[in-house]
Amino acid sequence: MSIDQRLINESLFIQAFKYAPIGMVLVSLNGRCLKANPAICTLLGYSELELSSLTFQEISHPEDLIHDLQLMTELLTGKRDSYQMEKRYMHKDGHIVWCLLAVSLAQDEESHYPFFVSQIINISDQKQAENELREKECLLFEKEVHYRVNMMNHLEQINEQYRMISDHALDIISIASPEGVTRHISPAVRSLLGYEMDEIVGNKMMDLWHPDDLLAWGKRCLLDNPDIDMFICRIRHKEGHYVWFETTVKMIRNEEGDVEKIVAVGRDITKRKQAEDELCATKERLESFIKNNGDAIWVIDRDEKVVETNAAFDKLFQWKSEEIIHQLLPITPPNLAQQTRELHDQVLSGQSVIGFETVRLRKDGSLVDVSTTLSPIHDTTGHIIGIAGTCHDITEKKQAEQLLINSEKLSIAGQLAAGIAHEIRNPITAIKGFIQLMKSGVSEKKLYYEIMSSEIERIEMILSELLILAKPQLIHSDRKDIRNILSQVTTLLESQAILNNVEIITECEPDLPTILCDQNQLKQVCINFIKNGIEAMSLGGTLLIQVKTQNESNLILRFIDQGCGIPEHILTKLGQPFYTTKEKGTGLGFMVSKKIIESHNGTVSVFSKDTEGTTVEVCLPTNN
Repeated sequence: MSIDQRLINESLFIQAFKYAPIGMVLVSLNGRCLKANPAICTLLGYSELELSSLTFQEISHPEDLIHDLQLMTELLTGKRDSYQMEKRYMHKDGHIVWCLLAVSLAQDEESHYPFFVSQIINISDQKQAENELREKECLLFEKEVHYRVNMMNHLEQINEQYRMISDHALDIISIASPEGVTRHISPAVRSLLGYEMDEIVGNKMMDLWHPDDLLAWGKRCLLDNPDIDMFICRIRHKEGHYVWFETTVKMIRNEEGDVEKIVAVGRDITKRKQAEDELCATKERLESFIKNNGDAIWVIDRDEKVVETNAAFDKLFQWKSEEIIHQLLPITPPNLAQQTRELHDQVLSGQSVIGFETVRLRKDGSLVDVSTTLSPIHDTTGHIIGIAGTCHDITEKKQAEQLLINSEKLSIAGQLAAGIAHEIRNPITAIKGFIQLMKSGVSEKKLYYEIMSSEIERIEMILSELLILAKPQLIHSDRKDIRNILSQVTTLLESQAILNNVEIITECEPDLPTILCDQNQLKQVCINFIKNGIEAMSLGGTLLIQVKTQNESNLILRFIDQGCGIPEHILTKLGQPFYTTKEKGTGLGFMVSKKIIESHNGTVSVFSKDTEGTTVEVCLPTNN
């Protein structure tokens, strides 16, 4: 080869060596770097000068060095022409660089000394990706193994739980073929139906169904229904009677969608069915009772809107059910709206209102006297969801009571006639005497006029009080002072008390509140109790009338006599019509008085012992 050709070849080699994109290094047989290109310097972080002072053994990873030396020896001995391996090098800064090393043996043409030509490609990114892929594969493998182990454990637990459920469940659990032949059944069949498990396995449960239920099932095919179904039927017990069962079935399908097996869970609902039948019968009876009841019945919700009414309601209040359903109850007069709302609040708090007498409004605007009962309606959880009300027309009863009151008034007026006649005779005698004196020419006429005028006024007052009892009065409630009512009544009965040697004493607390009442009716009550007290003291005595407040909302009125008292066996009969201890009594006085007090939302109590006198206590509200 000519010198020029050699120079050209050397120049080409130097250019290729220098600008090669992969690392290239010429290494002596002892491992020292003879020449390195820039790519290998960049790869390992050393300059060419630094590499020239190092051997490849010093920059090789210890774990790869032995294999590299072994392959190098084979190359030197001629066992191979070149070799290639993945090898790790130590970067100058200490980290590892993965490389693909290709080594071949060359010889200097002049000196004939052999040397190694090493080509080094950086595969660190590839190795990192491979390692990451390998780690992921290992991780996935571990997860898969872990998952399989967990699944096996889970399946074992499920099987164990199934065995526990199947063995101890109170319901019957069964597995059947698509044709309905039982393949497995739980031990509960023994306690619920009396059969042993092997008596059922291999047979169809439908063979034990009640004929009527089997007939009803005829047009229905279980497998044509959705995969989950529920039905109720009767199954024959081993002893012969039938047991009601509620059964839920689930079809288990294979990958092709065909039914492989049927899982069923059956529950004994005999008691529930009996309860449902009883409830249904009770509901029918209740609906019949409401529908055919002679009293008006209605049901409203918590918002006071009508839910239901019966025929008697339509007849009494002239409202048809379809006219007021889901509407506010239209039977309360405007002036009683607040009172009705308070009654509803009382019922919604859990209390009942029984026999409350009031008036209600018809569709045509007329009023009707009724006795009302209100009761709370509860749901299954115990919460109050509405109010049930009944109304009984008491118009005739009210008319009869008014007749009794008027009759009692006339009776009292007749009994008072003698005392009033005596009371009037005294002032008339005085008037007649003064007139005779005036006729005789006595000069002190002015004094006589004043006395005569006073006596005449007394006569007018007594007669006006008598007329109050003698004629019917319209019921009119107004706020009155009880002391004025007592003063007028005691004036009327004073003469009768004097004739019977009885002294009437009234004790009233100061600043007594007024009460809402019908003055005429309350006068009649006071007259009845004062007359009874006077008549009970045949030998004379003191009748004490006490008035005081109680709890800031009630007024207590007591009539205390010193008479013969009332035996205990008679006390229990007070208030019964026509029951009396008086020779000429009717037995209606106390009954009428008690009724008047109750109509004022008050109460009356009698405390007495034989020969120890009697106390009649009347309690009247002050905040009506």
